[in-house]
Amino acid sequence: MDDDDKKGCMDSDGEGYRPDLGYSRVMGKMSGSVVINVKRPVYQLDDLHDGNTNGDVNLEATTKRKKVSKLKWSDVKTVVPAIDWLFTNYNWSEDFFKDFVAGFTVAVLNIPQGMAYAMLGNVDPTVGLYMAIMPVIVYSLLGTSRHVSMGSFSVVCLMTGKVVSMYANTNANIDADPTAGTMIDQAVSLQPHQAAVVYTSIEVATAVTLMVGLIQILMYVFRLGVVCTILSETLVSGFTAGAAVHVVTSQMKELLGVKIDNHNGLFQIVLTYYDIGIRIQDVNFATITVSVITTVLLLTYNTHLKAFINKRLFMPVPIELITIIIGTALFQFTTFSEDYQIKLIGEIERGLPDFKPPPVNLLMSVITESAIIAIVAYSITMSMALLFSEKLKYTIDTNQELLAQGVGNVFGSFFSCLPFAASLSRSATQQTVGGRTQMASIVSAGLLVAVVLWIGHLFQPLPRCVLASITIVALKDILLQVRDVVRVWKTSKADAAIWIATYATVVLVEIDVGLLAGVLVSLFFVFSQGIGTGVVVLGRIPDTDLYVNMDRYRRAVEVPRVRIIHYSGSLNVTNRNVFREKVHGVLSRYDGQLAPITISINSGKETVVRAQCVVFDLSGMHYVDSSGLTMFARLVDQLNEAGLLVYVAALSGNVYDCMRLRQLGSVQFFPSVHDAVEYYNNLEELRA
Repeated sequence: MDDDDKKGCMDSDGEGYRPDLGYSRVMGKMSGSVVINVKRPVYQLDDLHDGNTNGDVNLEATTKRKKVSKLKWSDVKTVVPAIDWLFTNYNWSEDFFKDFVAGFTVAVLNIPQGMAYAMLGNVDPTVGLYMAIMPVIVYSLLGTSRHVSMGSFSVVCLMTGKVVSMYANTNANIDADPTAGTMIDQAVSLQPHQAAVVYTSIEVATAVTLMVGLIQILMYVFRLGVVCTILSETLVSGFTAGAAVHVVTSQMKELLGVKIDNHNGLFQIVLTYYDIGIRIQDVNFATITVSVITTVLLLTYNTHLKAFINKRLFMPVPIELITIIIGTALFQFTTFSEDYQIKLIGEIERGLPDFKPPPVNLLMSVITESAIIAIVAYSITMSMALLFSEKLKYTIDTNQELLAQGVGNVFGSFFSCLPFAASLSRSATQQTVGGRTQMASIVSAGLLVAVVLWIGHLFQPLPRCVLASITIVALKDILLQVRDVVRVWKTSKADAAIWIATYATVVLVEIDVGLLAGVLVSLFFVFSQGIGTGVVVLGRIPDTDLYVNMDRYRRAVEVPRVRIIHYSGSLNVTNRNVFREKVHGVLSRYDGQLAPITISINSGKETVVRAQCVVFDLSGMHYVDSSGLTMFARLVDQLNEAGLLVYVAALSGNVYDCMRLRQLGSVQFFPSVHDAVEYYNNLEELRA
């Protein structure tokens, strides 16, 4: 056909000839809608697979798949993303100043937060500063997120601190560091076979850090970055809110200046507050006064002044740093601490930590707790990283993030660091003040090196209750996440149940048990929703090839003698019986026999006839296992015995392959419901 002939095929209605597809198309306006009329033969899936179309259509074979080359482990740019953004494409003239301002701001925030959160880990406050130097540099080179601020995070430090309290020996801590004994109230003996071994707080902490790093690297090797999807936003919200209650409870002894026994297991928070009630007469009112003043000032600034002041400055006011400077100066030049027995931080070592391997013998003892910490730290970091990547339109490699955090933790474990994670507040600040890349983290780490070398020891006179107050205020928004349950309940009762179960178990039992409970409840709802299969009867919109749920669309009518069943969901050992019962329900008469009737309406008249054909629309089936396939084969046999033809339409490729291998006898497969219906109608015409 030449060009003139092709033009001649285009009439006033817009009908055009498509030699590549072999159909004509009519497009025009009708009732304000575009009308498409497609003319083609009726196909079965075997026709498409074999290329036998019984028509003039010349379909290209689609079974050939292009081989996609995979990146190898030796690709250095993939393993070390900094080679690309830092050494190749970094815009020093435009980005460095903004990264420097962001890095300076984050470094200022890291000083009070790092020292405060390190106390949660039952280690020296300067460890919190080490955590913002050693592992952060590694992450900035290996990580794919441009804006997360890594370092100390309250929940992760608290979880590590609980492990430290289980395995560290108080006497050893006092021998190694006179102030360490104030961080762990009572010694908790080691396992019986380890009774002769003595570990300090920092040794236990670094052993946990090393094991966390090794677990994250192992997860990277097995490409388990998808694990972050198990912890939904709702679950993480309930978990962090519950863990924040543990953090607040752990700081009560510092806020009140009272000695409190450590508790583990069921109702530990309740028992802790019970101990406080018993020892209420022993509280230090001077410590309470300092705590209240600090907390009220910080809350007042954050609630009423912060937004107003920050709008007029190019960087946020470091109110926490100002607070610890004032507190340090006040107690440096007065005798308040001696007069009123206010506990101070005490001796702080100068300089960077020495290179010291963690105790390898302790690794297997802490593997369970370390695995939970590894998952929690990774999930919290990924939630922040994904938030920024979606907001600022760049991609995150979830598996590469495992490598970055794992290597960072392994490296940090040799330099007296706890497991690190992304800080919610510091990450938000780093992005808000204009940080562009992880150069901000490198700048922050460099500035903190100077603090550790020359400034850190100046904070020795700072009261511990001031750091505890900073921790409490920093957790305000996380604690108030308890209000989210109302919003979640209105949106989804299942998500609300996950939130409540996670939060309640974390608060009343234990942090790691709460996380496990949240995951189990989430999997239960996923499992139950998979069992609750969706089976509906479809009808046809007259004079179209559209087949829709008859219960939802009043215009839909049944095709005479054809019952069309749409199924959505997987078909497996857990829901196969439910699927069979629902199919029987839409096919059976009142006496239980498989003899469905169809009711069609033509010109206002109803026509009731017995169905001769059942079409399964399986476009919503994404998976079928052997048990589900066996049950489906039995169902087909039952329908055939009842005199019904069985057609299957709109299968996905993997489900089609499974059913073809099963050889379902007389079942015929079609690419669409309309093909199946027209095929049956053609058979009826031939019989007539």
